[in-house]
Amino acid sequence: MKTYTQNILQVLFICGVIGFFALWQRSSNAWDFIVYTQQWPEAACVDINDTKSSHHHICTMTRNIQTWTIHGIWPSRFDGDGPFYCDNSYPFQESEITNLENIMDNKWPNLIIGTAKTSFWKHEWTKHGTCALNLLDLDCEHKYFKMGLDLNKRFDYKHILEDRNITPSETRYKLADMREAIESFTKSKINMQCIFAKDKSEQAIVQVEVCLDKKFNTIDCKTRYKAIGILPSWDDIPYNPVFESCSENLPTQYLPFRYVN
Repeated sequence: MKTYTQNILQVLFICGVIGFFALWQRSSNAWDFIVYTQQWPEAACVDINDTKSSHHHICTMTRNIQTWTIHGIWPSRFDGDGPFYCDNSYPFQESEITNLENIMDNKWPNLIIGTAKTSFWKHEWTKHGTCALNLLDLDCEHKYFKMGLDLNKRFDYKHILEDRNITPSETRYKLADMREAIESFTKSKINMQCIFAKDKSEQAIVQVEVCLDKKFNTIDCKTRYKAIGILPSWDDIPYNPVFESCSENLPTQYLPFRYVN
């Protein structure tokens, strides 16, 4: 039989191995799965404009925006922490995606007035895209953004929700109905984020995260993805939201588009 000391040493050894692996994973660019994130742009605009005192920027909706738009493709770890900003030897180059820009203006737009349309793309590539380079399907800038567009077409939430008679309007919906509509399509658990009325009496859907394995099959999102809230000083994206998970109990708006002209 093992002695008490041997048992303690065995436990310490196992804990040491686990700790070493966790430390190695964080110090490397290793990751386990992908979080593919889309936003409802009207709600994102409301949030930007409601918080503009902290960043001095204004969001507008133009008529080329007709559906859910892409936030990003985020390589992620099961513990929900990164990786981020993985390889500064691959800076964003607009020339790599010129043949995608027309559709990206509609499906992956920067909605903030007075900022370069590429600023959002540059941020997503620098923070997340450079961490995906070790996956063949995402091993260059063009592939990363092209995959984002392909996934936007695959996960067409506007039509998925329309099929359940859930449309942008003044109607208040049950979050459970919206969740069930999307999860019946993805065959997996998703994460949903909302913006909230100041009195917390209702909410509006703003973001949906679907989780994918490295072959882009859907998997369950088990926990809320932990977005980094503090950016390096050189990452000058004007607006960096960290949305809250939706409440399962509040009435939920699916805000109709309000275009500037």
